[in-house]
This record gives sequence, structure tokens and C-alpha cells, in this order.
Amino acid sequence: MLFVNKRRLKDFYEKEAERLQHQEVMYLKGNKYEVWWHRKRLRFIISFLQEIFERTHITTFADIGCAEGIFVKYVASLKNGCFCVGADIARKYVEKAKVKNTKSNVDYIVCDVENLPFKTGSIDLILCSEVLEHVYNYQKALNELCRVGKKQLVISFPGHSYFYKIVNKIRGLQQFVTALMPRVGHVSEIEVREIKNITSGKCKFCAIKIGGAFPLFVYKKLCCIQLIEAIDSLLCKVLEHFHATNYATIHVIRMEKKRRKYS
Repeated sequence: MLFVNKRRLKDFYEKEAERLQHQEVMYLKGNKYEVWWHRKRLRFIISFLQEIFERTHITTFADIGCAEGIFVKYVASLKNGCFCVGADIARKYVEKAKVKNTKSNVDYIVCDVENLPFKTGSIDLILCSEVLEHVYNYQKALNELCRVGKKQLVISFPGHSYFYKIVNKIRGLQQFVTALMPRVGHVSEIEVREIKNITSGKCKFCAIKIGGAFPLFVYKKLCCIQLIEAIDSLLCKVLEHFHATNYATIHVIRMEKKRRKYS
């Protein structure tokens, strides 16, 4: 059954890649509220990548779930001496990425995040953005990322706001709330504490950036993006203060691989 589900998931993303420019829609041409949400996550990821390159010597980078390869292109241009790999389950996405980026320090591969074709500890910096929620066995996928990563990992995933979780418990409102949520192929729900538990023996949890304290359909009631950003930043600071980062819809985590201790 799991094989059948994975086959269907792969077919879903092959068809998605054929019909749209996924990352272009997210960051440039989508609904202004959705573009704000995606760009907020984008800023967090870029911030972490820049921080890592400033502090750590990175010679290999892999974006697992690269789609059209926007992050591979960014890193390859930023660091000419860094060999960059983009990996995606959809062959059509990989074909698109190859056309968009022809730099000599870049390569692309079709593969499954649960079975990465890389040697253990072979990639200095791993990025996996908005992938785990699309994977049936995300625990195995996370373990694979930790196995392959050598120095640093940056992982992003969505979540449900406190507002959503409260409203969703009210009888009669579940179907209404579900209808408002976008249908984007999510098959798993990821929580911050689960990421920490799964990676605890392998990685050091360094930092987390959060956004989207309210679900997007609430923010759409406001007309001004600048106001939304101000409100959301304030609410996210409140969540951080009360150690409630799980109640956000944007999570970007930076982790550092733990060094093996030899006796």
C-alpha cells in the first residue's frame, strides 16, 4: 500500500511540474497574500544560508525537493567554489531546473527523500524546504537527511496555528475549517518537538524562525501587507516568548550535525 501511495504522490508532482512554474507562482506571481507567506519563509531560509556560509566552510550543498531549483541557483551563484546538487522526486522538475541553471558547479538528480543516493556524511549543507509534509514516512526521510548531512541542515515545514487547532476542535466547524485550507498534497503533519526527538542523537538544534501566527485565510481579511507583516511579527514574538513555536504556519529550523565521539 505504501508503494502505491508513493507512486501516486510521484505522479501528482510530475503533473504539477507539467502544468505550472511552482516557485515562480509562490514567490512572484501568486495571490499577494500567498506570495507574502511564501516570501517570509524564503527570507528565513536565505538568512540561515547566509549565516552558515559566513561561519562554516561549505564545499557541497544539496537542496532536497528542489522543484525548479531556485535555491540551487542562488547558492551556486553565491559560492562558485561550492558544488551544488538539486534533487526532486519529479523528473519534470529536474528537467526544468537543468534548463534554468547551467552553471558548471551544479548537477541535478531524480530521487526519493526517503532513499537518498548519497554517501553518509557526504554533503556539507542540506536544505529541505516544504518537503517532509509531502512524505508518508517523514521520520525515515528526516533520518536520511541527517545521515547524508555532514555539517549543517536547514529544514522548513508548515504547521497549524493555535487559532486553527482551537476552532478545529469545535463540533460542526471541522468541515468548514478544512474547506478553507489549500489542497497542496500534504500527507503528514510535522511538529517541532517531533523534529527535535527524531534528530536528537544526530543533530544539535541551533535556531528556529517562525511566521504565520494566524492561518492565511484570517490575514486575507486585511488589505495591507505591511500591516499583516507587523501584526504577524508581533504575534510570532509572543509565541516564541511562551515557547509555543509549534503554533505557527511557517517553521524554518537550522541544525548542526553532532560530531562522532570515538572511544
